[in-house]
Amino acid sequence: MYFTFIVGTAGSGKSLLTSSLEKWLVGSDLSVAVVNLDPGVDSPPYTSDIDIREYVDYGEVMRSFGLGPNGALVASLDMAVSSVNDMRDEIIDTDRDYVLVDCPGQMELFAYRNSGPLMVSSLRGDDPALSLYLLDSNIARTPTGYLSSTLLGISISIRFGLPQLNVLSKPDILTEKEVEEIVDWGSELYLLEESLESSSEGLRREYSRSIMEMLESLDTATAIVPVSAKEMTGIDVLYGEMQRIFAGGDNLYE
Repeated sequence: MYFTFIVGTAGSGKSLLTSSLEKWLVGSDLSVAVVNLDPGVDSPPYTSDIDIREYVDYGEVMRSFGLGPNGALVASLDMAVSSVNDMRDEIIDTDRDYVLVDCPGQMELFAYRNSGPLMVSSLRGDDPALSLYLLDSNIARTPTGYLSSTLLGISISIRFGLPQLNVLSKPDILTEKEVEEIVDWGSELYLLEESLESSSEGLRREYSRSIMEMLESLDTATAIVPVSAKEMTGIDVLYGEMQRIFAGGDNLYE
């Protein structure tokens, strides 16, 4: 089994990408299991094979403990950890080639609690796995927005300990030139640095320079794959990049 964890900020299009990627894989004669890890979602755009809502009742948690939406999400995820082995067994029983895991919308509440990385590692077991980190085009269209999104993605990669692919979501809301510029920022850091220098000033420019020095020292330049889940474009390229990692082309597996 090949596990793909789909992560990103709230509203970045995780659930829709999960749905579109499932359709594309099935259309390519590949078997897919879909896992919903968001206890607070109402009606995801896919039919999940394994659903965290079968193990924990988000609404009941909110009512019983008098919690708000975020507190109830945190409590629900913490409670669900005790059932993660049962969820893993459910996944194994599907006997599918690919497992798509749609992670909670409030990514920071999932990634920065111990329960999040624990669920990720327990669900995938020893099977090959990667994460797809969605950069929302609404944010990544500016140099500073792109830089902050990239930093968040690096942080998520460290927390989950998985090889990660950066996906530019909703590229259909951008012009072709804007998409090309963002893709270039990902592969050539000096182009991002030039854009930051021309668009920032004062303290923001100083912060940006310091961050760029860190990124350059880490050699974090990586391909960004534009994928429109709405228009079903770019998924073939994304699949190729996923296969490259699953086949052992990424040293994060070492």
